[in-house]
Amino acid sequence: MGLKEKRIIQAFQNDLFPALETEINTAAGYTVPLNISWNTLMEDRFSHLYNDTFPKIYFLPLIEAFKAICIDSMGVELLQTGLKNVIIVNENNEHNLERAITFEDGILKINHSPVINADKIKDRAARITSLLEDKLEDFTEAPTETTTSESKNKEEAKETPKMDIQELYNQSFLISAEKQEIFGEMVDGLGWSCDMLEGKLTYGNDKVFDIQVIGTYSENEKSWLWAWGNTQSGIPEKFLQTALGMKAIGEAYQIDDLTNPKKELDSDPGAYFSTIASAMLKESCYVPLTFKGLTVYVTITSEEADSKARTAPALLCSHFTKIAASYTFPHKYSLYFYLKAKGYEVELPGNNIIAKKDDDQILGIFDLKGRLMKISNSKLTVKA
Repeated sequence: MGLKEKRIIQAFQNDLFPALETEINTAAGYTVPLNISWNTLMEDRFSHLYNDTFPKIYFLPLIEAFKAICIDSMGVELLQTGLKNVIIVNENNEHNLERAITFEDGILKINHSPVINADKIKDRAARITSLLEDKLEDFTEAPTETTTSESKNKEEAKETPKMDIQELYNQSFLISAEKQEIFGEMVDGLGWSCDMLEGKLTYGNDKVFDIQVIGTYSENEKSWLWAWGNTQSGIPEKFLQTALGMKAIGEAYQIDDLTNPKKELDSDPGAYFSTIASAMLKESCYVPLTFKGLTVYVTITSEEADSKARTAPALLCSHFTKIAASYTFPHKYSLYFYLKAKGYEVELPGNNIIAKKDDDQILGIFDLKGRLMKISNSKLTVKA
């Protein structure tokens, strides 16, 4: 594999694969064990096609097959206990489906050329579905009656999905940025006051919002303290629910930054954490409140702010274009989750994004590194 091919495959891993992996795990209902031999997924002279062919050949068929299997809890359980590993490799440029896709001893192996017959997504999905339906139960391990607490804990740890906090941030960034923009327009030029004991944040004379306390950053101590870990302040528990929600997310995804009550940090992480909180826990926005060297981060609930959320496709495109021009973030990855949050069905053909909702369509075109080249919206035309 030459340097050019290595760079193209590395770009695919960094920019396009994370969203595909998320879709795979979502379709399966758990974190699927994937073993991908990236260095074998190559064919001379065709590296420029990888962003189009990799999803079609290896990942979209998996997503469709898992959706077909996991239409109920029985299917999810059978897949989770019977599927031991998914191996994706290209050993001999095979494209005959019976030889290229096999399922033996609980191991699903996709040993397929990275470019040949790329558009036959449905055929590959049908092959995988058929194999799983016929053989999954054969490889399902029946639970033993004498399971020790230690082995049970190991099994639970193995099944628990692990996610990098940066992934959560990138998934949340565009939604949170929109919320911040809307709220900023609502309170522009107004002074504020906050009653922590009552859980109220007031702007001007009449804009009063309910708050949840996320955490605090001390400039003097150079430390972040989650509100749920701040036992000295006496914050009523009803104002800690969002902070506790962040702790729960940290426990679910094994993220230490969200489960350790206090962290020594030279720079303030409050906006970073609050971006995730406002998007994932569906708060209206977050607000940093400064008190003599201490910054308190709160989220607010506002029906007025929520009612102003962008819904028109043209506004979504405009928002994304403006944010992409002002901030550094993975354009394609973040747009995928932004449009998902807006209720769109999102597809990833080649290096592009096509999102559809009712008769609206948004098209995003990206370069090989997943950076925005063009985004547009249109109406779908239906032929009689």
